[in-house]
Formats: sequence, C-alpha cells, structure tokens
Amino acid sequence: MGTKGLDSSFMTKYSAYSPLRLIERETGFYNPVGAGDAMARSLYRAMKPLASWDCEIGNTPPIGGVFNLEFSPEGSLLVAACEKKSIQIFDPLTHKRIHSVNDAHLDCVNCVKFLDGRMFATCSDDTTIALWDVRNLKKKIRSLLGHSNWVKNIEFSVKDKLLVTSGLDGSIYTWDINSYTEFNLVYQRVFHASGLMRCRLSPDARQMVMCTTGGLLVIIHDLNLSTLANDLHGFKPNLYRLMQMSQQVIPIAAMYDHLFDAKRTENRVEFVSDFPDGNDAEVVSALQIHPQGWCALSRNISHDDRSEWSCIHDIQPLDTGSDKSCRDTNSPPPPRVPAPRRPPRRTRSHPYRQPRPMAQVPPITGEQSPSVSPSRSQARPDPLPHRPEPEAGPSAPRAEERPANVAPVLSSIQNDVWEASITIKQQRMLQEMYSRGQVGRNFNMQRIMGINTGITPPGVMRTRHMHTAPARLVPRLHATPTPSNSAPDAALAAASATDSSPSTSGQTPRRESTSSCDEDQPETRHYIRQNRERLLYYKEETNLGKGFIKELCFSADGRLVCSPFGRGMRLLALNDNCAELSHCVQELDGPTKMVDVVRSLFIHQDLVVSSKFSPRHHLLVTGCLEGKVVWYDPYSGPSVY
Repeated sequence: MGTKGLDSSFMTKYSAYSPLRLIERETGFYNPVGAGDAMARSLYRAMKPLASWDCEIGNTPPIGGVFNLEFSPEGSLLVAACEKKSIQIFDPLTHKRIHSVNDAHLDCVNCVKFLDGRMFATCSDDTTIALWDVRNLKKKIRSLLGHSNWVKNIEFSVKDKLLVTSGLDGSIYTWDINSYTEFNLVYQRVFHASGLMRCRLSPDARQMVMCTTGGLLVIIHDLNLSTLANDLHGFKPNLYRLMQMSQQVIPIAAMYDHLFDAKRTENRVEFVSDFPDGNDAEVVSALQIHPQGWCALSRNISHDDRSEWSCIHDIQPLDTGSDKSCRDTNSPPPPRVPAPRRPPRRTRSHPYRQPRPMAQVPPITGEQSPSVSPSRSQARPDPLPHRPEPEAGPSAPRAEERPANVAPVLSSIQNDVWEASITIKQQRMLQEMYSRGQVGRNFNMQRIMGINTGITPPGVMRTRHMHTAPARLVPRLHATPTPSNSAPDAALAAASATDSSPSTSGQTPRRESTSSCDEDQPETRHYIRQNRERLLYYKEETNLGKGFIKELCFSADGRLVCSPFGRGMRLLALNDNCAELSHCVQELDGPTKMVDVVRSLFIHQDLVVSSKFSPRHHLLVTGCLEGKVVWYDPYSGPSVY
C-alpha cells in the first residue's frame, strides 16, 4: 500500500518528536499505516552536522583524502580508508579516534570491508588485500597477492564464506580465507571484464552486480561462485553490448547467448543499460546495493563529462514464464519441402552455439597479432595467459585440465576483439566530429563503420535479404589470421558482394550449396537480446571534482540515499514521505526523480568523496579529500555549523 495520501497533520502527529505518538504507544494502540514513514521522515529531516574530526584536532600527520568509510556490523566501530596509506578507526558514538594504523599499505587505501565483528579487510593501489583483527592492529593477519592493478572493491559472500575482490585489472577474485597454504590462500579468478569499475554482492549473496566504464550494469542472478569461472569462461560483456547496439550479429559474442536464458538456474546474466533522458552514461563509477537487495544505486558520468547522475535500478529477478527480450536478426525461413533421404554426410562433431572456452587460448606471436597501438593494448587487460597468471596458485586449474584443440579459432577471436575496439573508437571520433559540426547529420555512420571493421551495416543486410534467396551459412572459423591492414579491404569486398554473408573477422565465410544433401544439418539462427527497462529513480548531480569517485550509500532501512554534493552532502528520498521502496514502486509510472530531503553544503573544506550510514543508529558520516570526517545526527535544536 502506498503512502501518497498522507497529509501534513498525520506526519506531524506521528513524528519522532510528537508526544501524542508516545501516549498512544503507552496505552497500547497500534500504529496506523504510514506512521513508520512519518517517524523516519522527521528523523531524517532533522539530520544536522554535530561533530567533526581532522588531522589538526588529532595532532597527527596528514592522512590525505578519506576514500571509504565502513561501520562494523554492530555499529560500534568506524574505519576510514585514507589516501596516504593509513587507516583510521573511530568510535562513532563519541566521535573520537581510538586507533591509527600508518603505512597499512604501500599506496593509498581504497576500501574497507568488515567480515564479522572482529575481522576486516582493506585493499589498496599497491594491488594487495590485507586482513586485520581489531584486537591486534600492530600487524596484518595476512596479505593477499593476486591482482595486477589497483584493487578498488571488497565484498564478502556470507553464503560461500569467500572474500570477493575486484580491481582495475578487470578481474574478480574469490579468496577462501579459511584455507591456508604454504604460499597463500586458496583463490581463483572467476571473471574478467575490460573496463570493470565495481563489483557488489546482494546481502544474501544470490546476486552479483558489476558496473563498467562503458555505461553498463551487469547482473548475475542465482550466483554460484564455485561454478562462475566455468559458466562465464571467455564471455566478454563489452563485445556482447556492441552486438546489441549495432544490431549486427557478432559470432564470437552470440556464442554466449545461452547465458541470458531465463530458464537458467545458476549464473544467469542480465544487462542493464537504460538511463534517464539527457544522461548518456559512460563511466559508472560508484555502485551500492539496497540493504534488502531490491535495487542497485549507481553514479555515472556522462559521455561529454559535463554531468553526473545518480540512478536506482531494479535488480530483482523477473517472471521467467515468458522471455520476450529477444529479437530475431534473421528473416523467417521459407517452408521447407522434405527431400529424399540420402546417406548422411560427415558433419561437425559439435554445434556452433556451444563453442569451446576461449580464455585458455595460447598466445599469438608478434607476427600473427594485429597491429594495435600500445596505448590501446594497455587500456584493455588481456585475459589470455601469455604472462604468468596470478591464479596459478593452489586453486588454479592444472595444465592437463585445460581444453585442447582451440588453435583454429584463435584468428577469429583476435580479429573480433580488435574490430570491436576499433568500432568503439571510431564511433566516439564520429560523435566528436558531429559536436564540432565537421560531419553532417546525414552522414551514414553505420555504413562507414561496417566497411572499416568488417561488420556489415544492417541496411546492407536488409537489401541483401530482399534481392537474394535465403542460403545456409556454414559457420566455420578460419585458422589463418588476417593482417590488420587488410581488414578494411576484405570487409569492403564482403559488404559489396551480393552472394556473401557478413563476417566479423574481415573474411567472407564459405557458403555451401543448398542442395538436398544439406537438409540434415540444423539451421543456425541468431537472436540478439534486448535489455529490459530497469530504471526506477534518478537525480542529476553536481559535476564538481571531475575524475574523483564519489561513494554514495543507502540508509540502514533503505529509505534514503546519501549523495556527496560538492563540499557537502544531500539526502534523497523516493517520495516526499520517505517511504520504503516496496511502498513506492506501486505508484510509479516510469522513471521518477528522487526528492531532496536535506542539503548540508559547505561543511567540508574540500570535495566530499565518501559517505556511510550506521547500520544500527540514525547516524551519517562523510569524508572529504582534505581528510576531514563529519558526523550527522538527528537534532531538533540549532545547527552547530
């Protein structure tokens, strides 16, 4: 039931400061519907800054920016991850610092995560994760080595008792902290995605949500960390997203269409890409999950780098009775006339839609690799094991367990990845040319990009289907690599020929005759999944402090969102009554703007980059780049600041 019809007199009567509410409670009357919203609204609207801490007060060396804040599960401790290699521990009720660990890492500390009431983990730009015990902070319990770039996020799966970490190397690792070996913990790289920014788990660890630098949220439903590495082996979200945007089948991406099947019982993948009008989301930098696991809160930067937006997306599994999120990219086949039976011919031993894994493909030599600039290759971490992999520890697969006979698909895999990167780069260049007025609006971007990348534009496909009869395409992957400088010529030939089908590797696949001897072969039909609309709420943010990640947070009850706002913060609610999400979604008619509840501006002397609500009290903490920590409490008197 919604709470839209509650008037101001009702909200005042049942506010936290009303004596009538206490009298009715003492006499045994039940609270009516909406009384909880009235009390929460009165408390949150009274949030004011009451105390602060900085290096001058603590008489300590500068700690740099406060990048992350984390409460213990019972709310008795607050740990701050600081820029200058230290962690600071506070008593959140007395607002005093009780301990400091200098040189906790070799570089800035990015994130803190409590595993229970006594143990917590920290990660750093020195590519390591450290385990700590609050009873003895003089020494780390353990340092975890595995990532090859900055580690930005830590999660803990209560279901599997595994530590989950992610970094800017694009890798997600799981660590069994209860299994020690001679060299390290038992760990495994379960997924890799280029441009990965954050990875979050739902409270029950049944869902994993990832955000990327391509304006994409990736949800994994019915998460099973023990089989995730095998189920998503070789899957590239950016490549599949490119296929969705271009509406052109890319075989190396279409191989993994089964991961989106609504009938999957484990590790089902879903993309979320809908954002509000005017928000051309490019980098989704911050990500949080609702305390009940109902939705995901994210903050993104637009493509033009001129605006930032906070968005709330629904992440709950939808009805799997009917899956209408597919779009058939092929025209319906004509009625087939049964042909006389002939002796069966020798065919492929496995269908095209179930390929072998790709991540274990041996590396190509310098003579075979396409010419890609060094900056591009460094910006895209390569999951192929051509260098010593960190997962070669106790949990890594043995050499004899790796799949064999995958060399024939090497050329097409490399070409597809290369073409995808070139396509994205050209699209951004053309958009910049549009904005400068160097290219007219009637410029056929898809056709030019299709010729340059070997992916035939949809218009050419439609013309071909109109003038030629449908023919069967045998999906063979050529073993001979195509040089990068010959890809445009081969693609141009593929686009101009009327008797050939498009190829994503710059080559023209061979077409078999449609004689009756081929009637026994199953016909390959490709579907391109269309993402569901998941956006619930949004709010445009200030664009101060470009390049810094601003960590948002939910309140403990999920009613409010704290968003860093310049040198202060603001509290955002789903509606005017600060109702819960379950009471608000029934009133939604499309994406809705969040409502400002409180604004507290110019409290800090520098940009606010972190915020956190206490899990037990109506208490909020924010941290800024100057190293100042401010506490906010409900207070009916005049503001301290």
